Amino acid sequence: MSARKQYLRARREWLVSQSAAQRSEITYIVSHLQKSLRWADRGFAIGQALRTHPVLAVAGVSLLLRTARTKRLLWVGQLLTVWELFSVVRKQWPRRQL
Repeated sequence: MSARKQYLRARREWLVSQSAAQRSEITYIVSHLQKSLRWADRGFAIGQALRTHPVLAVAGVSLLLRTARTKRLLWVGQLLTVWELFSVVRKQWPRRQL
């Protein structure tokens, strides 16, 4: 076998071992991030539900207005306000033409 083929074989074996090591490292990192990502997914799903069903957003805000003022409820109210402001700004922002 020529030296070039031996070099290519060794290089390929090294690359395969490197890719296996990288795959196992990515699996390790993703397994630790999975709990955090699950909460982000739930938050995104709630946001999508409120976006598609505005009645839910109105009902949630009306419930917030009727309940006692605690830090958690104030935080949720602020998040809803920020979301509404973001929605208004996003509608005014020009869309990219593809």
